[in-house]
Amino acid sequence: MLQIIVNSWNDRLLRLAFLCITLMGIAVASITPFQSVIGIERLGFSNAVYALVTTVGALFSVLASVAVGIYTDQTGRYREFLMGCTVVGIIAASCVFFLPAKATFVLAHMVLFPIASTTFTQYFAMASLSAANNPKLDKDVSLSLVRAAFAGAFGLTPPVLAIAVAGGMDLLSVYGFVACINVIVLLLVASSWPRDQSALNQQSGLGFFASLREVSEWRVIARLALIAVIIGVNALYNILLGLLILNNLGGSEADVGWFAGGVALVEAPVMLMAAVVLRHVTRSGLIFVGVAIYVGFLALLAGMPDMTAAWWMIIPGGIGAGILLSITVGYVQDLMADRPGAGSALVSVSHFGGTMFAAGVFAASSAFTDYAGTAWIGCALALAAGLALFAMDGAKLRKTRQADNAA
Repeated sequence: MLQIIVNSWNDRLLRLAFLCITLMGIAVASITPFQSVIGIERLGFSNAVYALVTTVGALFSVLASVAVGIYTDQTGRYREFLMGCTVVGIIAASCVFFLPAKATFVLAHMVLFPIASTTFTQYFAMASLSAANNPKLDKDVSLSLVRAAFAGAFGLTPPVLAIAVAGGMDLLSVYGFVACINVIVLLLVASSWPRDQSALNQQSGLGFFASLREVSEWRVIARLALIAVIIGVNALYNILLGLLILNNLGGSEADVGWFAGGVALVEAPVMLMAAVVLRHVTRSGLIFVGVAIYVGFLALLAGMPDMTAAWWMIIPGGIGAGILLSITVGYVQDLMADRPGAGSALVSVSHFGGTMFAAGVFAASSAFTDYAGTAWIGCALALAAGLALFAMDGAKLRKTRQADNAA
């Protein structure tokens, strides 16, 4: 395992993906735990309007990701798209930081950030390309390493920001910080992208609409829908965490950052261990185990009486999230194994579906129940989806030789 990690770091393209997604994790972690608090508590959006903003933004993101994924498969021009989308991220964060208002929040989160977020899936495409062109790499470990980098950054960032918030930093300052991070990513891609891109210029040979039909086959769509609900429970957690801590658990804005960071720190090592466990169990089986742990965590968190009890939920939350957020990436990519760009774009599709699921549950449930009830409804639906995916793939936990080859 250690040798595989060393080989991964020595691969130039995989190392670039690792560094870029680490910085992206810092950027996303700076905003995500506080986004609903800023939108609802600070700028005054209603629950329904906030849900609409996140849903439309996710829809725009997935459309952009699919288009970019198909086009990069056709052209191999990853560098240009990464740089362009990163510039859009700089503009998005700067808009909210310098002109904080409902209009700029909507512009950033419905249009600009969704375009910038397409880089997330392209980093996984880079990891897949690295594994395909380097026999020393293991694809599951490569993907988990990149995903763990994102989680590790996500874990370290919120506690630092929590200290800053407790010290008087305004929450809106996180957008200025994100703009700076995107500038660093832009410089890194511009200076470090491999000069020899011959291995990357793999052209699919399919036209845009032919590629689109390929990613919309029933076997793909059915599994994507279930994965969307499964990871959607994590999107629901992101919406509810700050609201639960402030309204149900009697915590502070700083507690939101500490809790989110703690969960993410537990996620990172779990992601790497999950890649090793995959040598013995099926992906759908491990996903079902992960969703069972995660919904148990969120359901219990929603029912906690105060923050003193809630802190113990960090460990199962990180274990469940670590499994779900890493193993689902490889599962979705393998639905389009020969199309790294399109396969990675499907990761964005699943995240869009998850965001739409979370926003829908949040908007619908808030009409007749509180934040805790909303969490319990989402947990029940996610557990059902995990069971359905496990059954659809044969309800096998341990790998047989045939299953191993298929995975």
